[in-house]
Amino acid sequence: MADALVSKVLQQLTSTIENESALILGGKKKVEKLTTTLTAIRSVLIDAEKKQVKERSVRVWLEQLEAISYDLDDLLDEWNTKICEPKRMEIMDRHHSSLSKKMVRLSNFLSPCFCVNQLVMHRDIGSKMECIKERLDDVANEKDKYHFDLDGKTEEAERQETTPLIDVSEVCGRDFDKDTIISKLCEEGEEENCPLIISIAGMGGMGKTTLAQLVFSDDKVTAHFEHRIWVCVSEPFDRIRIAKTIINAFDELHTYILWQHLQEHLRKSVMGKKFLLVLDDVWTDDFRIWEPIKVPLKSGAQGSRILVTTRNEGVSKMMDAAYMLPLGKLSPEDSWSLFSKFAFYGKSREDRDNLEIIGREIADKCQGLPLAVKSLGSLMRFKDTKQAWESVLHSELWELEEAERGIFPHLLLSYHDLSPPIKRCFAFCAIFPRDHKIERETLIQLWMAQGFLVPTGSVEMEQIGAEYFDNLVMRSFFQDLERDRDNFSIVACRMHDIVQSFAQFLSKNQCFVIEFDEKNVLEMASLHTKARHMTLTGKKDVKTAPSDLFHGMQCLRGLDLSHTSITGLPSAVGRLFHLRWLNLSGLNFVVLPDTICKLYNLLALKLHGCRRLHRLPRGLGKLINLRYLNIEETESLSVLPQGIGRLSNLRTLSKFCIGENGEGCNVGELKNLNHLRGHLEISGVEKVRDVNEVMEANLKNKEHLRSLDLAFSFGGQELITNVLEALQPHPNLEALLVYDYGGSILPSWMTLLTKMKDLKLLGCVNCKELPSLGKLPSLEKLLIGHFNNVKCVGVEFLGIDPVTDQNSITESIVLFPKLKELTFRYMVEWENWDTTTTTSTATRRTMPCLRSLSLYDCPKLKAIPEGLKQRPPEELIITRCPLLE
Repeated sequence: MADALVSKVLQQLTSTIENESALILGGKKKVEKLTTTLTAIRSVLIDAEKKQVKERSVRVWLEQLEAISYDLDDLLDEWNTKICEPKRMEIMDRHHSSLSKKMVRLSNFLSPCFCVNQLVMHRDIGSKMECIKERLDDVANEKDKYHFDLDGKTEEAERQETTPLIDVSEVCGRDFDKDTIISKLCEEGEEENCPLIISIAGMGGMGKTTLAQLVFSDDKVTAHFEHRIWVCVSEPFDRIRIAKTIINAFDELHTYILWQHLQEHLRKSVMGKKFLLVLDDVWTDDFRIWEPIKVPLKSGAQGSRILVTTRNEGVSKMMDAAYMLPLGKLSPEDSWSLFSKFAFYGKSREDRDNLEIIGREIADKCQGLPLAVKSLGSLMRFKDTKQAWESVLHSELWELEEAERGIFPHLLLSYHDLSPPIKRCFAFCAIFPRDHKIERETLIQLWMAQGFLVPTGSVEMEQIGAEYFDNLVMRSFFQDLERDRDNFSIVACRMHDIVQSFAQFLSKNQCFVIEFDEKNVLEMASLHTKARHMTLTGKKDVKTAPSDLFHGMQCLRGLDLSHTSITGLPSAVGRLFHLRWLNLSGLNFVVLPDTICKLYNLLALKLHGCRRLHRLPRGLGKLINLRYLNIEETESLSVLPQGIGRLSNLRTLSKFCIGENGEGCNVGELKNLNHLRGHLEISGVEKVRDVNEVMEANLKNKEHLRSLDLAFSFGGQELITNVLEALQPHPNLEALLVYDYGGSILPSWMTLLTKMKDLKLLGCVNCKELPSLGKLPSLEKLLIGHFNNVKCVGVEFLGIDPVTDQNSITESIVLFPKLKELTFRYMVEWENWDTTTTTSTATRRTMPCLRSLSLYDCPKLKAIPEGLKQRPPEELIITRCPLLE
């Protein structure tokens, strides 16, 4: 983790050197010296981080380096916040405000005082920087005694060379997986790709190699293949060693100097022969490295197979595996069986009977991870008394050195293969309780808050965080993956207890969750003044957070109070100028302190479910770095403050409440919020008095929005019709809800939303006909309700003009081509539904994918279209429609 931290600080220092205007009072020389020293230290950090696992003194040295780096990171952040941020705010004020020239001249007159304050702050920061430089020099001098290798060119931690030999008696619960792999290896058929590749993927310690050994040694496999070769690949992917190992399995290897000669010998060795090649423990997902080995293997006979084991599913994809088996956990009974073989080895039947109940609980702690079961079983073999077993049961599992040596080396291999920034991201996950559901979006925001995600060029932090998250998923650090409704994107996950314990092992004394008690919270906080993330959990009877809590924890980047019952936030929260992420979700606040607007670095403010919150601070527009403002389920919040339009970095704004009569923001403040993505609700649209404000909002530029709710409360028909027409969204929109619209005509742009999948039109009581929606190519769900003036639904609903289009319909036209669900609710005047066209072809080509039709409270509806009777959907619901029932 030190490598990533030092790299980040070096990047900040470089940026600071380039900012000449911020370097006075000799600051530039100090920064350059710090940069030189840190660069020298960084060159040995790869080796140092590997040695720290075995050498306590190295770990202490790294902890000292990390402490200094954190202090320097804090200082640079303070520099930027206190000195650079006011300048940016001043520029923004001049740009956004409507001050008179006289006021501007007054501002200029006061600027010398402002400069004096800056000089004082520069002097204070310079003094702190000198202290840090002295500490860093001491650490730099001390590094030489450890004889670190430069640039990580160190002898790799010894990897155990795997072999095809296995003690079958030590395997439990893999019969089904074994049979599945053998079936894939031995099935015959015409294959486009030869040899066919089968892969076994899973986290370290799951038993991939063991399963491959079982398959390799099976009698059916032995009889099926003419040749069987086992290669332990590991890292780095040494193509020369791999090629020589394969060749040696066929014939005597000659001495070759050039790779081209070796590659040709490999091709001839396998030519026309039916072989099984096991490549165990493959790490590289770089196709360019794999391709030189793959090409000569293609000369093998039909039916040849390659079996790959890997921790990274990306390897399977890169190799174009025909089948991948994601290796799962052992069942509780199989875990117990395996545990027993180790734990009760050499023990009597009486000992087994006495210890079985406790032993089953211990085995359950391993949660089906074979390596953990074996390690802990081996540990218990040397503990003979019931008291000793109970001690293990009630201890923190991975505080045991014996267990660390048995489990963590395997996880460390995966960990050391990560890039430095991803290492920090993984270790940070130690903040989550065991079996905690980790929301992907929240985790990425927390990484951002800690400074782990550094944007490069046009690549944003969110994209980098998504790549890091996916990387950890692919390497099996996360499990129990939960996907979105389309089963496309991962939205949540959990960590295996062992992996979570490993994260805690990596980040000892760096992550804290404090039980909120008025008696102990200040004491606990005083012990962790350098904490960078704090989660408070507390009792329901504790309603206030002591203001002193925030005085001593100035380094916080993340603060989560959502698990408490506090009803008020002290104004001292404004002192936490490093804070980037603040979660107050679900709390019973009525108002937030105005000092929250001093948190200039804040990236995320989460107020989800604060149902009593009725206003946001007036100065919220000062938080120009804010990217996430979550105000979902805040029913009492009816307006947003003026100046919200200055938050041009916003990615998430769940609702936009329009004000009136000078109270709150107007719709035009949406103008510069072009990074908004996901879902947006605009409420109070009926309050708009000038269509030009709506035009200024320019929803057409919000290309990242996927879902939009437009909430009216009726209003004057002519104006409101023009307002809705002016609220035209970007064509990328996928879901739209319009409700309580008081106009008589729906907007023309509705038929232009070619990507829209879900449309809801509710409470449009003055509309006398439905919009023409039949030609929307992507529409899958349509809900229409409370159209009180609609009496007839005709071919116009299909998108056909009854005058001009009837005779021009061809077989190529499909109306509502992807519609799956159609629902009508509370259509009290609806009598006729006639979508009959002059051609039977068009009738057959209407709603071909419809699976569900629901009709609720349509008391006057006489019949459904003949085409729907002939081709009824799978689900037909008719409720309180007496003329149909």
